[in-house]
Amino acid sequence: MDSSSSTYTNISNEHLKIIIHIDVDCFYAQVEMLRKPELLSQPLGIQQKNIVVTSNYEARQYGIKKCMLVSEALKACPNLKLVNGEDLHNYRAASNKIFSLLQNWKSPVEKLGMDEYFIDVTNLVQEKIKSTNCSNLTCTGHLYSEPQLDCPCGCYTRLKIASQIASEIRQKILDELGFTTSAGVAHNKLLAKLICPLHKPNDQTVLCAEHASDFMATLQSVRAIPSIGSKTTETLISQNIISVSDLQQVSLDVLKKHFSSDMAVRLKNLSFGDDNTPVKQTGRPQSIGLEDSFKTVSVRSEVEEKFTALLQRLLILVREDGRIPVSLRVTLRKKDVKRLSSHRESRQCQISPSIFTINSGIVTVTEAGQQKLLTIIMRLFTKLMDLSKPFHLTLVGLAFTKFQERMTGRSSIVNYLMNDLSVQSVLNIQNDCETSASFMDYSAVSPSSSTTTDLSDAEVEPSPKKPKKVNWIAKRRCLSKEDVASPSKLKVGELRLNSKELEKVSELRLNSMDRSVTPRASPAKDNLSDTSDTMKDIAEGGNCEECPSYVDKEVFNALPDDMQQELKSMWKNPSNSELPRASARNMNKSKPNSILKYFVPQK
Repeated sequence: MDSSSSTYTNISNEHLKIIIHIDVDCFYAQVEMLRKPELLSQPLGIQQKNIVVTSNYEARQYGIKKCMLVSEALKACPNLKLVNGEDLHNYRAASNKIFSLLQNWKSPVEKLGMDEYFIDVTNLVQEKIKSTNCSNLTCTGHLYSEPQLDCPCGCYTRLKIASQIASEIRQKILDELGFTTSAGVAHNKLLAKLICPLHKPNDQTVLCAEHASDFMATLQSVRAIPSIGSKTTETLISQNIISVSDLQQVSLDVLKKHFSSDMAVRLKNLSFGDDNTPVKQTGRPQSIGLEDSFKTVSVRSEVEEKFTALLQRLLILVREDGRIPVSLRVTLRKKDVKRLSSHRESRQCQISPSIFTINSGIVTVTEAGQQKLLTIIMRLFTKLMDLSKPFHLTLVGLAFTKFQERMTGRSSIVNYLMNDLSVQSVLNIQNDCETSASFMDYSAVSPSSSTTTDLSDAEVEPSPKKPKKVNWIAKRRCLSKEDVASPSKLKVGELRLNSKELEKVSELRLNSMDRSVTPRASPAKDNLSDTSDTMKDIAEGGNCEECPSYVDKEVFNALPDDMQQELKSMWKNPSNSELPRASARNMNKSKPNSILKYFVPQK
C-alpha cells in the first residue's frame, strides 16, 4: 500500500453510527415454501420466463445459480421443482409485512428492493448502553476479526450491543412471519451490506472499524462495491484496476484523469470502506411500475397485448397503494446487437386524475378509463417507435409516476376541482364574513404547473372536465380595515368580465332605478352624505383626478370606458346604486357583491 492510501485508512476517526443490514434468505423461494409447505426440503427454483431467477439452498447444492436458464437448471437438477414467479403480488405483500415489523424498533428503516433493509440503531444502542453492564457484553453471531486496538470512541462496545439487537430482530421475523434472515453489523451502510452474506444463511456477522480496509481488500472485483456501476467498472478495468485492492493502491492522480475530482476521492474512500451515506426512512414509492422482457416482439398488436397485460397488473398495485397517479411512463428496450449493455428509452405524460375514482377508500378504474389509459400508452409508444420501419423489442415497461394524496368526503376541495366550475360573475359572489377562509381560488391544474421526469418528453393529457378559472381574489372580505388589500393589487385584467357580465351590471342598474324606494334615513346614507357631492363632481368632471380617497385611480382608469361611465352614473345618483347599508339588522349577514365594493371601503 502506497503512502497515499494511508490518508484514507483513518478518514473517520469516530464511528458513531451503528447500522444493521437485514437480508432475507432466498426470499422468493421462502415465500413459496411458506405458501406451500410441501416444497420444504425440496430443490426449488423460481421461474420467470425461461430463467431461474433464484432458488432455495437445497437447489443451490446442485449448482443452480441465479439467472440460470431453465433448461440448464433441469440438466443440473432433474428433480428441481419450478414455481412461476412472474406475479410479484405475494412477494410484495411479504416484503411489506417485514418492513412493518421492523418499524417496531423505532429506528429509521430504509428498504432496498424487496428483501433487504438498512436499520440505523445508533440511538437505540445509546439508550441500551445506559442500562447495560458493558463489561460483560459478548458479540452475538460471528465476528469478522477480533479488534486489536481499543478504539477511543467505544465503537466495539456499541457493535456488540447492536449484534444483540440484530439477533432480536431476526428472531422476531422468524417467530412472527416464518422467514430466516441474515444480518451484517458495522458502522456504515457499505460495510454492513458487504459483510452480511459472509455467513449466510440464517446467521449474522459483525465487522469492526479497524478491519474495514482489510475486509474491502478481499473483494475480487470493484463491481462488488454497490456504489460502483457498470460504466465506472469498465473505466476502471481499462486502467487495469480490477480488484478493490487495486483501487486502494492506485493514486488519486490516476483516478482524476478519468473521473471528476469528487468522484475520484469517493472511489478511493469506498475502497477503504468509508461511507457516510445516511439511512433514509423509506416512505411510499415514488413510482409504481412493471416490466416484461422477451426474446423479441416486432408487431404492434403484440406490443399492445403486452401493455394491456401490464396495465391490468399495474392497476392492482395502484389499488393496493391507494394514491391517485398523475403521470404515466412507457419504457422500451430495442434489440441492438452492437450494444453490449441494455439501452432503454422512455417517454411519459401527465394523465387526468379523473380517470381514477375512489369507492369506499379503494382506487378503481372503469373499463372506459382503462381503454383511455391504453390509448395514452400506445400514443407514447408510437412516439418512441417509428412504425413505418421494422422494429424489434426485447422489453416493455409501464409505470405510474407522481401521485397525489387525495382527501375524500363532502368537505374535500377535490369535489370542487373535479367538477365543472362555471365562471362566477362578480355580482353573484356572496360576501360571507362568517367563514373561516378569507378567500378561495378554484383553478384547474395547468400543464405548466405540473412537472415530469423528462420535460422534453412531457405531454399533457387533456382532462375531460376542465374547470374554468375564477382568477380574482376578494381578499378584503373578512379582514379589518387595516388589513384590506389595496384594489391596485387586484389586477383588473383578471376580473375577466365578459359582455354578458357587463349586461348584468347594466340590468342591475336599470332594475334599481325602476324600483320605487322610499327615502329614509339610515346609517349608510348618513355615512355617504359627505361624499355624495364629490361623486357628482367626478361624474361631471370627466376624469378621476378628483376621485374620492377610497377610489383607486389606477384601477379606475384601467377599466373600460363604458364601465367608467357606468360607475360615474352610479356615483352621480347614489340613491339608485346598490351601495351596502350598515345597520344593526344586517351587519352580520352576507351581502351581495358588486363592482362598487372594490371602490367603496367596507364599513
